[in-house]
Amino acid sequence: METIYDLLIAEHNQMTELFQQALNDSSKVSFFKVKLKADPHMMGEEQLFYPRLEEKEELRELISHAYAEHNEAKALICEMENMDEGDEEWAVKLGELKRSIDHHIEEEESKVFDIARKTLSQQEAEKIAEEYVEFKRSYMNKIEVGEETSGVMKC
Repeated sequence: METIYDLLIAEHNQMTELFQQALNDSSKVSFFKVKLKADPHMMGEEQLFYPRLEEKEELRELISHAYAEHNEAKALICEMENMDEGDEEWAVKLGELKRSIDHHIEEEESKVFDIARKTLSQQEAEKIAEEYVEFKRSYMNKIEVGEETSGVMKC
């Protein structure tokens, strides 16, 4: 059975690939592919994974930092949504967003996950994974039919 760590690491890897494409072509289409992967990922972490970790004293500071990094990424995403890909700042902001997310991924995988694996049981990690998969399925279904998705950041 997959754990939440397996799912998040796989998505981190997908995000890295999407960013590479976005950096290669600097298109708004590629940017929106990154956004479509990042939005539900961050929301799922914030609604399902981080709250369980915040209960653990040794993770509170790391999780607070992770929320701050998410907010930084969200602000950059909003800024970029309102920019034209031909804008001279576009590529700069895209690089900044990639660096921000790369840093977050590295910290999450090397620090947060390491401590979380010691504090959450295998069963808890699998249960969170199941909830996360269902959350993402519901989120994507809402996107496909044009329904409002609660928790989505409005730019």
